[in-house]
Amino acid sequence: MKEIARLVVPALRWDHAHGFRYIEGRIDDALELGVGGFLVQGGPRDEVAALIARLHAESRAPILVAAHAERGAGQAVVGLTELPCFGALVSVAMVESDDALPSLDVEVVRRAARLTARELRSVGMNWALAPVCDLDLARGSARVGIRGGGSDPAVVSAIVAEWVDACQSESVVACAMHFPGIGRMLETGTVRDSASILRLADLAPFVAAIDGGAACVMVSPASVPALGAPEGAMRSAALVENLLRNELHFDGIVVTVPFDREPGFDAAHEPAHAIAAVAAGCDLILAPSDLAGVVDALTKAAMSGEIVISRVREAIGRVDRWAGWGRPNADAPAREASLDDVMWSRQLADRCVRFVSGQRPRVGATIEVVNVIHAGSRAHVTAFGDTLRSLHIEVAESAAPAAAERAPLAVQFVPDDTVGEAVTRDELDRARAVIAPATKAGRDTVIIAYCHPRAAAALGRDLSIVCAWEPTRAMQQAAARALFTNSR
Repeated sequence: MKEIARLVVPALRWDHAHGFRYIEGRIDDALELGVGGFLVQGGPRDEVAALIARLHAESRAPILVAAHAERGAGQAVVGLTELPCFGALVSVAMVESDDALPSLDVEVVRRAARLTARELRSVGMNWALAPVCDLDLARGSARVGIRGGGSDPAVVSAIVAEWVDACQSESVVACAMHFPGIGRMLETGTVRDSASILRLADLAPFVAAIDGGAACVMVSPASVPALGAPEGAMRSAALVENLLRNELHFDGIVVTVPFDREPGFDAAHEPAHAIAAVAAGCDLILAPSDLAGVVDALTKAAMSGEIVISRVREAIGRVDRWAGWGRPNADAPAREASLDDVMWSRQLADRCVRFVSGQRPRVGATIEVVNVIHAGSRAHVTAFGDTLRSLHIEVAESAAPAAAERAPLAVQFVPDDTVGEAVTRDELDRARAVIAPATKAGRDTVIIAYCHPRAAAALGRDLSIVCAWEPTRAMQQAAARALFTNSR
């Protein structure tokens, strides 16, 4: 079947040295095969827009162009707006009321989704890989943590339903991730809880997303024996066809996790994974490393009967339907983000940053900054100092606090796990050891913790600690501004 390539979505990742030029051959091959879309990651706005315009123009049929968008369009494209992580967004959206029961500020969620969708649309993207519907349940998990909306199924359900609806109101497909939920997944990749617990809690946000009109659901590779998927969710017809399709009445696109970023998915085994996923009911294979090998394997499986032809046609039909729905319209160009949108996103980041203990330091004309960053981290924490300098503060950056320095000291703490709360005792002790001499000497000190709030709190209540969630540029800037506002 020539059209079977419509079931595959290759990834196009920008390279700092070569841009998109190094994958010109891969792009040409994908267009020739007639793939169903592309996952585009990284690159300056103008380069990304030019690439996507070419993809839409040269594809034989409408395509879906995806981006990782959990933190806004700026997560995928340099020059677009980066928003706080989902956990931080929810912390702001949940408002305490007089009766002590929190209420949901719907507009915060909807505006974040609308801004994300509009900016994706402005560069030709029509598919947002968001929102995360997983509950934050497994303490120490680096899979969900700050990426999720919390542990309360009712709260997360309400949040994702609003996000999905607002995103798709801007003609961008929303993707609910990662069915049936990885909030309880162990390090072995297995979810070992009863079906009743999973149905009452973990499935609730996905039900809300589907009821809210989600056009796409991403299925995880986790083993979920209680729901009939011991071999992995995306390989299980019991989970995809029976539970997701028949019981939950979902008729949108079912997509796999990105193959090229999933631990244990090497190129040699991708064809087998792809065949099993499509046979189980998945419509799209996302980001395989070996594009030609996966397409060839799917073609042979369809010809041999290993994959039923009707299953392939149904999948192609769904891809065509939603790609056509989200196709760029030259007569109705996407709305650009306004200055008001940009200022709102900055204010949102400011609201997410908060002191978990202590008071803000008395910052005058000078501040010393020391970075305590896990050796394996690729985080760049230059935006914090740059923002302070833009506020006319003299910043002295050093590897360790200067013994004779009397200016306030800010320690930027970036542990290995910035997503969950599995911060090791050694990491905590290292951060405390750096700041202890300055605190003892009577200097104003503060730790900027780029991690889960519960991990930040573990540094100790005797210190001044600011939780900035994660070391993105937007959150570093907000953390710097937090030193000059009232503590929360």
